[in-house]
Amino acid sequence: MTATQPTILLVEEEQSVRSSVENLLRDEGLHLLEATNGKEALKVIANSAADLVLLDLHMPQMDGLVFLERFRRFHNNWITPVCVMANASEEGGRRRAADLGADDFIQKPIEGVELRTRIRSLLRIGHYQKELRTLNTQLERHVQERTNALSANMNKLEAAHQEIDLAHRETVLRLTLAAEMQDECTSAHLERMSHYSALLAEKCGWSAENVALLTEAAKMHDIGKLGIPHQVLNKAGKLDEEEFAVMQQHPEIGARVLAGSKSKLLQMGATVALTHHERFDGTGYPQGLAAKSIPQVGRIVAIADVFDALMTRRSHKSAWSLKSTVAAMKREAGRHFDPDLLTLFLEDTRALVEIHTRFAEDSTWEHSTSIPMGKQIVPDTADVKGVVARFR
Repeated sequence: MTATQPTILLVEEEQSVRSSVENLLRDEGLHLLEATNGKEALKVIANSAADLVLLDLHMPQMDGLVFLERFRRFHNNWITPVCVMANASEEGGRRRAADLGADDFIQKPIEGVELRTRIRSLLRIGHYQKELRTLNTQLERHVQERTNALSANMNKLEAAHQEIDLAHRETVLRLTLAAEMQDECTSAHLERMSHYSALLAEKCGWSAENVALLTEAAKMHDIGKLGIPHQVLNKAGKLDEEEFAVMQQHPEIGARVLAGSKSKLLQMGATVALTHHERFDGTGYPQGLAAKSIPQVGRIVAIADVFDALMTRRSHKSAWSLKSTVAAMKREAGRHFDPDLLTLFLEDTRALVEIHTRFAEDSTWEHSTSIPMGKQIVPDTADVKGVVARFR
């Protein structure tokens, strides 16, 4: 016997039939295993692999149908060909065997040429099936390896993308902060007004993705101040007409800085920069837009920006109380601010106070959110207009 000899398991009760099959296959170069019933055959197959099973149906202890059903349960046996040996009268048994996974049938009494032909054909089919299973296993392994490699590369790409996105956002934030620092503002101001903006956007029903974008884009509102001379930005007194004209250029400067990008963040930032000084009554700048012709993002940021300006101490003003700030902004409804958006913004002042407290300037910050009304300056209408105008 050589290592390449196909192995046949013959499961047959009658010795005469087993001997006849053995004689017929003697010259075929096959290795023959024998069992007299299904129970014995299962023990044989557990210790020795077979390339083909020749199976009788009628045997004691365990007949061929029970053996076939149990044989096919095992994963490694599902491709092994099974040829049932049966009499012509056993139509019901053959039909049941076919249902259980028999591949072919040979009629008793067995004739030599037919038996050899069937065996060669079934061994060839079994060989092809084993090769196909091996190829499938190799293909599955190869696909899994490529999938793992692709997943690893995707993770690296995602990490690189996140790093680039973080660097991108941080660069824009630092430029924005540089612009704000020229006008005595701080990173805390940027955080507060961006979170006020996000809070209002949520109330307007914005998607989580767009709210997240606005949280970053709102910080870019005054990036155009990088192009405004320091002496204009920080003039102690009121700006004259010429100086105010220079100041009014910063929205368009900011929009030009951010324009032309494929980034959704910078696109929104450009809109914020250009429109956050437009007024609902059409008297704002730089385009003199009015009402709903002002993009909603610009109307939102305008409210958030002024609210924080009034609530925060500056060199030219004390921090206003929440009560004074709310009253002042309500007087500007329909003039400076979109009245509907302002109503939404002011309906939950506790949330506004929480943001103002969370991003306090420092330990010496005047806690206007604790609202000691009697100790703070309560502005009149003229003061409101002056501060809003001063905040430019």
